[in-house]
Amino acid sequence: MSFDLLEKVCSRWLWLWETSNKQDQLARVALTVSLLVSSLLWLLWIWNKLRKGKVHLPPGPRGLPIFGYLPFVGSELHHSFTQLAHSYGPIYKLWLGKKLCIVVSSPALVKEVTRDLDSTFANRAPSGASLATTYGGRDIAWAPYGPRWRILRKIFVSEMLSNKNLDDCYALRRDEVRKAIKNVYKKIGTSIEIGQLVFTTEINVVMNLLWGSTLDGEKIDGVGVEFRKVVSGIFDLLGKPNVSDFYPFLARFDLQGVEREVKRFIASIEKILDSVMDAHQMKKVAGKLDGAKNNETKDFLQFLLELKDQEDNAATLSMTEIKALVIDIVVGGTETTVASSEFVMAEVMKHPEKKKPLFAIPTPRLSNLYLYGE
Repeated sequence: MSFDLLEKVCSRWLWLWETSNKQDQLARVALTVSLLVSSLLWLLWIWNKLRKGKVHLPPGPRGLPIFGYLPFVGSELHHSFTQLAHSYGPIYKLWLGKKLCIVVSSPALVKEVTRDLDSTFANRAPSGASLATTYGGRDIAWAPYGPRWRILRKIFVSEMLSNKNLDDCYALRRDEVRKAIKNVYKKIGTSIEIGQLVFTTEINVVMNLLWGSTLDGEKIDGVGVEFRKVVSGIFDLLGKPNVSDFYPFLARFDLQGVEREVKRFIASIEKILDSVMDAHQMKKVAGKLDGAKNNETKDFLQFLLELKDQEDNAATLSMTEIKALVIDIVVGGTETTVASSEFVMAEVMKHPEKKKPLFAIPTPRLSNLYLYGE
């Protein structure tokens, strides 16, 4: 019936065109524009109908025009999602602004998505903050699934998560915990922020694995505090609701300034990374000039820089990819541990407000300083 209607419209238009006064140019133009608009609307209607016919989406709440279900989600997503699962089942759709989300809540479906069909669902939809943190998705977490992602994963797993590095990590953790206990012992009777203590211990382990140095002495109270602010700031922005993520056409404007803030924090981390990379490069050049063979154990950054210099190798890394991988490890390996530790301590101590820093005053129970890490 739609094709018959279109045929009648076209026939009518041709007849009017042939019988109309040739001097009436305005009428011809108006008629032509009307026909083009009608044809375009008809084609859009057909395309939209065909598209909807091919997509089979699970059930879900309707929400509001333009906003979708966004106004009803609330601050505690897990509670909202649990309530929706009771109404719509273990899998349901959810429109958050202009973004379509599929929520899976049953263990069987999660297993199917993450293990049985992992390659199908490997790609993620990165947020604006994630793209700004990883230089446009150049890391393992947000890079699109494909040959390049497999190379990055192989490098990360074979080197960073090798048995030798995991053994070294255990030894480093043990040594840093002993140093932390010794540091606490020296501050008996004074207030200590638990989150800062855990962060310093964890960042020392991560930095030692990455480039073979730690924060000690004055650096703990200076660089360590500032570095934690930077990492915590990035971590908070990664989880902050951003209107650009729900309405992609607004991303270019960065209305909330999330991407600008992330880039400012990344610039602070880059200063540290650039100085460390320069030191590694100078050490490498000095080693070549002396003709000496370096038999020392390579840290992770040294391994990555060597991959950067292999121009003919398929596993060659750009400086941007190296920085993205290092930032991944620093941010993910430190702030997650600190957040978890603070939450557990807050639960144990029945702290009234988990989001506030947790302080404690250490009191000695042992008289022998050696037992506190000496």
